Amino acid sequence: MHLPWIAKSPAPLLIAAAYIDSARTGEADEALMLWNVGVQVIPLAGWQVESSGKRMVVALENVLAIAPGQRLWLAAEALAFRQSFGELPAAEWANDTDPLVPDLVGKISLPNAGGTLRLLDPSGAVSDVLLYGGETTPADGWQGAPAQLYTRDVVTAQGQVWQRKHDPATGLPLDTNCAQDWAGDLADPLWGRQVRWPGWHGWDAEDWALPQESAALADTLLAVGPEGLYAPVAQTLVFFHDTATPEIYTLEHPQLAQLLAAAARRGVRVRVLLDGAPPGGITKLQKWCVALVAAAGGDVRYFTMPDGAPTGLKRRYRYVHAKYGIVDGHVAMVLTENFSEDSMPLPDALPTEQPLGGRRGFAVLTNAPPVIASLQVLFAADWAPDRFLDLRSYDPADPKYGAPPADYSPPPPPEYEVEDSPFVVPLSFHGITHFSVVSAPENALRPDGGLLALISRAGPGDELLLQQLYEQRHWGPASSNPLADPNPRLEALLAAARRGARVRILMDSFFDDPADLRSNAATVAYVRAVAAQEGLDLQAQLGNPTAGGIHAKLLLARIGGETWSAVGSLNGGEVSFKLNREVVLLLDSPAIFARLHAVFDHDWAISCP
Repeated sequence: MHLPWIAKSPAPLLIAAAYIDSARTGEADEALMLWNVGVQVIPLAGWQVESSGKRMVVALENVLAIAPGQRLWLAAEALAFRQSFGELPAAEWANDTDPLVPDLVGKISLPNAGGTLRLLDPSGAVSDVLLYGGETTPADGWQGAPAQLYTRDVVTAQGQVWQRKHDPATGLPLDTNCAQDWAGDLADPLWGRQVRWPGWHGWDAEDWALPQESAALADTLLAVGPEGLYAPVAQTLVFFHDTATPEIYTLEHPQLAQLLAAAARRGVRVRVLLDGAPPGGITKLQKWCVALVAAAGGDVRYFTMPDGAPTGLKRRYRYVHAKYGIVDGHVAMVLTENFSEDSMPLPDALPTEQPLGGRRGFAVLTNAPPVIASLQVLFAADWAPDRFLDLRSYDPADPKYGAPPADYSPPPPPEYEVEDSPFVVPLSFHGITHFSVVSAPENALRPDGGLLALISRAGPGDELLLQQLYEQRHWGPASSNPLADPNPRLEALLAAARRGARVRILMDSFFDDPADLRSNAATVAYVRAVAAQEGLDLQAQLGNPTAGGIHAKLLLARIGGETWSAVGSLNGGEVSFKLNREVVLLLDSPAIFARLHAVFDHDWAISCP
């Protein structure tokens, strides 16, 4: 389905977003965003916002003006809003919680179940209207059914921010006064079905609506795990002397923890951001690693709410699942792997004649300045303890996040039996390289940028290879299907095969549960059925080529003369694309593409039934 393009000149001042059903108890952070889409400054004296809740009206007397292109938040309480969104609003209406924030005249309530919001100009005419949720009373100026939030499976209405779709050509919000203007539009699988939580990067940085694209003369290194991943990562941590900022899902690697601790002891500023609620909890091994880094002076923070946070206040992402870091401001690392011995076994962990097994994964290290700059912006947005409460500092006394038992010591490293490990030596490449930094939740699902745009260009003579921990047959509830709840990336791959591209999909069998309706086995069956029915050059299979599972998140795209490789943390599920912090690095490099293609061919051959 295509965007409903703007067919008329929009009102100059719009309700661009609304935080209605707050997750916080008491909902003191309720808010509205106004956007001046016109070309002139709009004085706000005499403007009003009206809600159907109790017919209460807020007059914007104390907000002087809004400039062209400017967006202003109006909130119930300024301080509560700041705790959720990381910034102060332009004005507050319920209580005076910050003397520096203007107080609006009157009060308003935003009914969670449904209602009507109207923006009235000084003459009393309706400038904009939002009919939403379960509201059944028609509203002047609104067409059709009320707008809805996207709520499927684990995605709930509470805590979501209502937001408009944007015209990709202009960046302006759609304004046809109907439900299709809003991003929760269930009927639009490309530009609708979107989710937004408070505090995400990008409210005031619209350039992050698209992946960050660049070209640079750079040194780039590709390492292949399990056999060749540890040494390049360890060497990077050994030789840096200024700063290290890894944002990673878990830290369960004693040797890498020791290197981080050693750096902290020699005066390096080490900041480690870890997810606070990985499935299975915080292991004793991670507690040991974190305690080591923290005792040496490293600043380790868990992405979770601390004790005493306002009841109901959510952390910004469901999971911090990214696996990247910046070292000394000169080297960026983007990995598919967690810091664990399953993914990064030590080269001397086994006898020299025995090959190394474990998790299949990859890492790209580069000194490309644009890539480093983009990742620094992301890290600064996530590591913001001065703006957000969801960064819990390490406390050894904390029973959940603190130190391990006093008698704990790390267990022996795991062993996986494999017949060969041919990719020990990393590949280095120097030259002008095109890069694209894709991040979730900001832009990973953009149809016109990043992964989906790349796949959409593939046609006759082109090739797409996907190697994934998992790629779900469909999104939404487990009981759904690809027609009702399509997985956009998987469907884009199928569409490329229909256009004549060669498509191969290799997914993990080690962790897969065939009883799960969204298992890799179900995806393989679905893809094979489509290929057989339509006669496509399309194949899919499961595999475990390195004995410890395919943990990679890899897409290879040969399109015309371009050779793109996508390496990062993005799995093939809805939560990954819409709710998690994820990072993927795309790069157009023939040498790196060729090495990754060789790894894929090796793993495909081993996995072939």
